[in-house]
Amino acid sequence: MVTVNKPLVFIKIGGSLITDKNKPFSLKHKALKTICQEIKKSLSYGKKLVVGHGAGSFAHVPAKKYQTHLGIINGESYRGIAEVADVAAQLNRIVVKALLEEGVNAVAFSPLTMMVAENFELKEIHSESLEAALKHDLLPVVYGDQIMDTMKGCTIFSTEKVLGYLALHLKERKYQVERVIHCGQTNGVYDLDGNTIPLINLGNFDKFRAAVTGSGGTDVTGGMIHKVEETLKLAKQGIPGLIIDGVESGSLSEAVAGRPVAGTRIESGSRKEYLLASHQSVIVN
Repeated sequence: MVTVNKPLVFIKIGGSLITDKNKPFSLKHKALKTICQEIKKSLSYGKKLVVGHGAGSFAHVPAKKYQTHLGIINGESYRGIAEVADVAAQLNRIVVKALLEEGVNAVAFSPLTMMVAENFELKEIHSESLEAALKHDLLPVVYGDQIMDTMKGCTIFSTEKVLGYLALHLKERKYQVERVIHCGQTNGVYDLDGNTIPLINLGNFDKFRAAVTGSGGTDVTGGMIHKVEETLKLAKQGIPGLIIDGVESGSLSEAVAGRPVAGTRIESGSRKEYLLASHQSVIVN
């Protein structure tokens, strides 16, 4: 087994950041260009990256129509599998092309061909090709995708799940997985007063749960609450997370470099750590 002897950072580009979820098959060209420029800059800090993007206003449309996240539920489900996989891949090609235009050697990886589920959870993962890409300084780009399920027939893995499973898998294979950075439309997670929550952990999540609402627009994967819950699962296993504004110029690259940025840290820590962090005006990574 050959691993990469550099810190590995996972970056999630929110679907609502690069598409308008209220307009099917729409694209926010300026936001996509900005985030691609930030990814290019991030690659200059001596770390390896794996990028994943949400389905936005693309795959969520047929996914909601056919309910393929629930498995094969009727005769139309088979058509749904094909349509969701196709549309998810379409957006992936758009994102990869935008990265290529910025000079980034991005390569698409379909979770449908890498992962198999069993009763909605991961059963198998085949990462050899992705690991080879990392070794050769290519940028793997994955996405939320239709997945085959040995018990349910099919399901959908959100980008958070795809990145989470990959992060844990590569950590087990001795990669230096540093953290997962989520790029959305807000400076982190807001409390009920509209202020950024500096730190969410196992000790304070229940306190903020009411403020962590689902996403706007069509989304079968759960929105912000799903993002926080999946990131907390990773934090419990030693991979912290950070939620930031992906459009704000410089925010992502600064975060990858390990510099202070506005946002919400997701960690496993204690109540005491939260109280200390709540007195900070910026997030220190």
